[in-house]
Amino acid sequence: MRSLRALSLGLILIGGLILAAPNGAFDLMSADRGVNVETASDENALVGIEKEPISLVEENGNIQCDLQEGCVYEYTDVELVRITDQTPSSELEITDGEVNISTETTDYPSHQEDEITRVNDEYIVEGTLWCDATWFFGFYQERSSTDLSMDLETSDGTITVELEREIPVQCE
Repeated sequence: MRSLRALSLGLILIGGLILAAPNGAFDLMSADRGVNVETASDENALVGIEKEPISLVEENGNIQCDLQEGCVYEYTDVELVRITDQTPSSELEITDGEVNISTETTDYPSHQEDEITRVNDEYIVEGTLWCDATWFFGFYQERSSTDLSMDLETSDGTITVELEREIPVQCE
């Protein structure tokens, strides 16, 4: 009986040591993993955006006057942004309802209207912009600047693209 008790006690001690001691497979668990997410640049994205700061020079504008608005220099057919369909299907349809161009201020330069023209896989958004005019023995354009906001939401049925961009505009 004594040897049975000693054997039982020995097995309990050995079992406890086995459970308490690390087995070598998972003695230290450390995962050195990370996620790096980057936004593709516009020229590498599903929808490419080409936009340059817009500079409106007095010599290129036409003076327009009315009783309500006063006098402004009007710039028509100004290229605001160029949108390129770079999706694998190249079946994005971009219409006036999917592109919204606006400004947060009521100052000049002001955005009046825009139109989208498709050329192959590119959509060219052109607009009419106004700069404030002052009269002092002739008309002069006031210097001012603002940012136009462009919101785009479009889909080809499988891919939906939503983006926002700022377009700087300056009256010189």
